[in-house]
Amino acid sequence: MGPVLRHIRPSGLGRRAAALALMLALLASVSEASAQSMAFSSGGGPLTLTVSAATAGSEPTDVTDATSEVTWDGDFGVTAKITVATVCPTQSFGLYVTLTVTSWGSGTSGTEQSEVQLTDGMADADLFRDIPTTAPGRQGVATLTYRASATASQGNTADNGDDIHTVTYTILAQ
Repeated sequence: MGPVLRHIRPSGLGRRAAALALMLALLASVSEASAQSMAFSSGGGPLTLTVSAATAGSEPTDVTDATSEVTWDGDFGVTAKITVATVCPTQSFGLYVTLTVTSWGSGTSGTEQSEVQLTDGMADADLFRDIPTTAPGRQGVATLTYRASATASQGNTADNGDDIHTVTYTILAQ
């Protein structure tokens, strides 16, 4: 059986599977106590992405999910950004995220960054920059697209165990 990505809402609800699991717990933080905020939704609960076993002579096909949303209000009085980081002490497989803005207040919405590889212990990486300073432009909604990958040489859950990611998103002054 191939890899599985589980997206767990901040409440920690979910279930464990026998396949490779890339467990994803979303945490939001803000860097200062003001009116800035972030919230997540995940399409009705935990989701599972399964990277199926490859056919002989080929690599498994990556799997994506785009049912998670993040909303924000970057009320810093200065340009803001959203960053991402992960902790996964026994990481064996690939996990990536992309933020795509779907709506915003008015005017410019900021600058989307390219896909970020989520690696255990990584420093915060910019996911979205240049959030405007005033409402309604500082407010927005975006889709988070996760991509799980595995190669034959990386093995499987039976050999390596589950990857359990704690992913943290932070909105802060740029």
